[in-house]
Amino acid sequence: MTLPGDRQSLATMPVSDLVRCYRSGDASPVEAAKEVVARIDGLNDRLNAYCHLDPDTTMREAAASEARWRRGTPLSPVDGVPYGVKDMVGVRGIPTRFGSVALAADTPVAEDAPAVARLREAGAVFLGKTTTSEFGWKGTADSPLTGITRNPWNPALTSGGSSGGAACAAATGMGHFQIGTDGGGSLRIPASFCGVVGMKATFGRVPAWPSGPMFTLSNVGPIARTVDDLGLMLDTIARPDPRDWNAVPETVASRPPVTELSGLRVAFVPDEARCDPDVSLVMRDVIGRLADAGAELTELVLPLEEARRILDPHWQAGTCWLARTIPAERHDLLDEGFRKVAERGEGLSLMAYYEAMMSRQKLGESLQRQLETYDVLLTPCLPILPFAAGRLGPGARAEEDWLDWNPYTFLFNLTRQPALSLPAGTSASGLPIGIQLVARMYEDRRLLMIASLVERLVGFPANVAGDRSASEKSLDR
Repeated sequence: MTLPGDRQSLATMPVSDLVRCYRSGDASPVEAAKEVVARIDGLNDRLNAYCHLDPDTTMREAAASEARWRRGTPLSPVDGVPYGVKDMVGVRGIPTRFGSVALAADTPVAEDAPAVARLREAGAVFLGKTTTSEFGWKGTADSPLTGITRNPWNPALTSGGSSGGAACAAATGMGHFQIGTDGGGSLRIPASFCGVVGMKATFGRVPAWPSGPMFTLSNVGPIARTVDDLGLMLDTIARPDPRDWNAVPETVASRPPVTELSGLRVAFVPDEARCDPDVSLVMRDVIGRLADAGAELTELVLPLEEARRILDPHWQAGTCWLARTIPAERHDLLDEGFRKVAERGEGLSLMAYYEAMMSRQKLGESLQRQLETYDVLLTPCLPILPFAAGRLGPGARAEEDWLDWNPYTFLFNLTRQPALSLPAGTSASGLPIGIQLVARMYEDRRLLMIASLVERLVGFPANVAGDRSASEKSLDR
């Protein structure tokens, strides 16, 4: 339904407006769930965002939420908000398949993962599991189990990944909140390609259990249509959980809130030689707007090549460990690219891995010192536009490495700072382009304040009120 006087549907309106409708009685969680399910029914066959749907649970939870709102006893500010969960995160009663036919994981999970548990406790409405690459090993969302997930702005192109199903769903009104994971950019890459907001918080801010295969590179985090929606989701899923050995306690802000861009100290990475011309144009536009708003801008060079050398041993070792958990007779069922990375891990020496860990420590210390000088760091999220669906990268080489075209995101998995992808413009061909904002460790809330100001500054079209998003309209072309 579209409410009288409103231009947006329940499936795409901001969460704060949706909850306001629940509170006033102008709309109900059941009506919202029906709209979202109808969108999934109409779009999922073309886009492949969801790999498992549970409509009975969806409508049961929506009805329970509706009853609470009618009694005036909602469980939380997000009671009744529909959400999806990447199929690398456990949901009680449903198998976690990790995009793999080799795993043969048909046993339902006994417990909700922490982020799912927090949303369930808050009364949010579960929709289903979203697609991923196999074990989240690459920057796209195609897998041997579920096939290719496509970009809602142009289904011939990739959604990005590995949380591609989550970003695709958020962009098209197939669930306001989306839980994803990020071991090297897997929240931010698809958020950038699909024109939504994705955030890797400070490592440990969002509790995770079981721990990710890449250990302290792995993060669970939110994807949503707007910064405000993402902040509401983060407030819910970042609450502590004793099962996560690496969880960090909630911290009190040590610096005053950010209420304006004037005087904000912004370090930016121009790096235009790496970027598609359309990406460079968007970066220059954002930098110009920040300058006009009174921000203090400084160019900063990041150690991107060094970060790549450090990441490779971590990624290879984690992939090798994962492969060893699968019986050898099933290895032929694994994604070919995954197998190749695992094979490189088999040849990795203990000393090479230890050297990578020590280099990571020094890299984190160095970047932390640099960021003490600034309020926020601005980079492109990705230097390229979405490429053909089903490929590993934009080039013609079948063996292309996703890290070759993704130089900006994984640095902050290594160094643990919070990093957020924000849609900031479109290419000449109408594809979304994201920027990345990074803050000091533990300043997740401050990063969201800054991102909200920048979001209003750039006025990305997919965030403008309208009954159908730009990404959905593109599906009609």
